[in-house]
Amino acid sequence: MEEALDPNKFHVLSKQGKKTSLIVSTIVLLVVIPLFSAFYYNLAANRPSQTDKEITYEIQKGDDVFTVAEGLFEKNAINSKLLFISYMFFNGYDKTMQAGVYTIKAGTNVAGLAQMLRRGFNDVSVVFKEGWRTEEYARVASQSLSNIDYKKFVENAKPYEGYLFPDTYYLRADVSILDLVSVLRDNFDKKTQDLLTTANLSKVGLTKEQVVILASLIEREAGTDEDRAMVAGIILKRLNEGMKLDIDATVQYAVASKAECTVTASTCTPIKDNPADINWWPGTLTAEDLITDSPYNTRKVVGLPPAPISNPSLSSITAVLNPKASDYYFYLMDNTGQAHYANTLAEHNANVQKYLVN
Repeated sequence: MEEALDPNKFHVLSKQGKKTSLIVSTIVLLVVIPLFSAFYYNLAANRPSQTDKEITYEIQKGDDVFTVAEGLFEKNAINSKLLFISYMFFNGYDKTMQAGVYTIKAGTNVAGLAQMLRRGFNDVSVVFKEGWRTEEYARVASQSLSNIDYKKFVENAKPYEGYLFPDTYYLRADVSILDLVSVLRDNFDKKTQDLLTTANLSKVGLTKEQVVILASLIEREAGTDEDRAMVAGIILKRLNEGMKLDIDATVQYAVASKAECTVTASTCTPIKDNPADINWWPGTLTAEDLITDSPYNTRKVVGLPPAPISNPSLSSITAVLNPKASDYYFYLMDNTGQAHYANTLAEHNANVQKYLVN
């Protein structure tokens, strides 16, 4: 006859113990394991491949990610087909691979390889600089990309001035105007999502549109992060006290448009045939320029311009959100880019005579 089991010889969890065990198991299953997996996944994706030599690989038109993974694995360009396929799918790159012949350097990791295949072998590098206006973007884009017409780009992109993020872009040589505008706008949204938050806007009492307009002014007026913060503080103080902003860059914007373009509500069609000949930021302003009748002329009109005058950097946007308080009401930049500040108009005029008048 078998001996009966003695329940006292076994540990029986209490109700509280069972609850604690369930919680711990859940945390391990839902938090620890996914975190560890994500860590290992990221580590593996950035680990150099096992190949010690440069290789050439061709993606044929119509090849899917599984075919490419097989081919790359055979050439030792990737350490794991599964990792490559997963990385491409999870990042949406399986639909953006471009056919072509690729030169893959020794040790290229999966993350870098994916970027290469996504951009394509015939992509064009195009640089749009901070502080440029839409017409300057159009000039570079039309000279670098086969399907970009200068005037049509301006017509489509001008309404988004200020929101066309300045950056280095790798673009298909035949990218369309609408796709290019979308890429520029999407990059702005991505780069500013942690800056233009409700909390940050509330802190300075401004709307997103006002911040971008102010940043576009500061981008043209100041060259260093320190000066941008100081200038932002001065401009905001003048704005809040109902003073004219008296910003020369807005006059340049208005004068260039008036002199070089036929202006409508949202577009500027160049009068000159060659966009490369147009100076969109005239350095010398006359007395007549300063009284130009334009809503953008802050020498004449109180308040902000109706829209941004340039496409600002993150530094200028940050300056608006974190302005530096001071007693100053005036500033100027001399011919070397050095800033000079003043409390009174008399002091400012003295700075003008000392640093700007020959």
